[in-house]
Amino acid sequence: MTQKLLDIKGKKVLVLVGVVLVGAIAISKGILTVYTGINILAALTALVLHEVAHGLVALYYGDHTAHRAGRLSLSPKAHIDPFGTVILPLLLLLLGFPPFGYAKPVPVNLAVVRHRKRAETVVALAGPITNLLLAIAAGLALKILLFSNKYQGYTSLTTSGFTATSFMAYFLLFFGVVNVIYFVLNIIPLPPLDGSALLRVVVGPKRYESIASKMKYGIPLLLFVVFLFPGVFGLIFSPFEHLWLSIFVPNGIVL
Repeated sequence: MTQKLLDIKGKKVLVLVGVVLVGAIAISKGILTVYTGINILAALTALVLHEVAHGLVALYYGDHTAHRAGRLSLSPKAHIDPFGTVILPLLLLLLGFPPFGYAKPVPVNLAVVRHRKRAETVVALAGPITNLLLAIAAGLALKILLFSNKYQGYTSLTTSGFTATSFMAYFLLFFGVVNVIYFVLNIIPLPPLDGSALLRVVVGPKRYESIASKMKYGIPLLLFVVFLFPGVFGLIFSPFEHLWLSIFVPNGIVL
């Protein structure tokens, strides 16, 4: 038991050292700024709410697993994956990519839920649907904020200096865009993404298991392609980002 605790503490120390080193390099190169900090805060908030949504819907259907594991908490600490939530976004920043990451998946026990077939689909889609609703809410809030402060658009906001109002506006902008990205990404019917629940409904459980077994390396392959060809990321997500911007941001902006 003592050795196990020492191993766990050792891993935590290594992760902490890695985060500090990567963060220090990012700051020294001028990559980690106030704006990227706001972007990371927005992404972390979106991830937490995405995972909590899965757990809450599972709880509604009778599964208390996430609740017992403390995963219905809004504290980021309950959902942070050391690599996916911290180190990966910082590494992407160093490489010149938009910061992107993932949280620990919420544990779900489908063996104890009511209406299992329906619950499996609804629980899976709860995360991306939450991201979509958050993107709409952030857009409406941003539009109200810009209008109420008499900004002619996002361009006039950026030239007005960094204030409490501009901080909130930047957060809402990044929060809206990152939720659009998480919605689009997670709705892709590729196992183990949330959208694969739709694929399961369409093709049936048996055929889905066959497809899932063949596509188990789909996500690593997708990430590898994005690293080799960064433009792929833009091709997938930019149309949806620009649609959101055209609806909610007056005078538009290209991120």
